[in-house]
Amino acid sequence: MKKVIFYLLENPTEASDSGVLFHEKLACEKIVTAWQSKLRVLVACQDQTQAERIDEYLWQLDTDQFVPHNLVGEGLKGGSPVEICWPEKHSNGSRQLLINLQEQFPNFSNVYNDVIDFVPVNERLKSLARDRYKLYKEAGFNLKTIPVMCQ
Repeated sequence: MKKVIFYLLENPTEASDSGVLFHEKLACEKIVTAWQSKLRVLVACQDQTQAERIDEYLWQLDTDQFVPHNLVGEGLKGGSPVEICWPEKHSNGSRQLLINLQEQFPNFSNVYNDVIDFVPVNERLKSLARDRYKLYKEAGFNLKTIPVMCQ
């Protein structure tokens, strides 16, 4: 059964003290949890800048939260267990979980059974998330929304 979990952010302060946005930090928490559950993860970023920001944030985590990861095209031939890509540089590796940070619907999502997506506070981004929600539904995914307070 294909499923998407949308994390609905519910506080107007989405900035973070670490330079990453709250939904990016939440995505990194989900990456750590997935890796600790032995899942291979693809993180689909909006652009290379965001991908590098996520990559850098993951390198700064405490050692007990270490996640073997790389930007697409770096590292091992099959990629690390967690691979970070963006539209101009997509991964062909086999993964179990897609974490989508892209504003647009990821057309390659149909190869995943599990997807995590986010509904940021920003109204424009929220509208784009609604569009993705509809497209996931049309693609046959079961959808679940989980509210999250930004802190």
